[in-house]
Amino acid sequence: MESLLSPLGIGLALLWSFAVLASVQLTVRLIMAFSVTRTVLAAVVLTAITVPLSSAYLLLFGRSLTAMPVAMLLTGIGGYVIAVRVLRFRRQRSTIVAAIGIGLLSAPWSVLLIPPPR
Repeated sequence: MESLLSPLGIGLALLWSFAVLASVQLTVRLIMAFSVTRTVLAAVVLTAITVPLSSAYLLLFGRSLTAMPVAMLLTGIGGYVIAVRVLRFRRQRSTIVAAIGIGLLSAPWSVLLIPPPR
């Protein structure tokens, strides 16, 4: 758990969030609509969602994948809000596709990287 909440863990989560949001935007939107500033802000918001979600997932389910679909759904809902409010997606279809991509890519996969307790 400490590795998720360490400065390195949060920094890696922020970097991953930026990569996810950049890839989703460049896939769903036109390249001309890409904004580094908005993407950084959205990455901060997404990290603020995914780090606590990952910590809670680790505490409740450990390294099990049984509840990962629920975690993906929660992350996707957060991704939808980010796409609408922060990234200002206008088309409903684009927003839904972005939310699905964010939910799949930003789910708490990092809990699988944490070694099991000894």
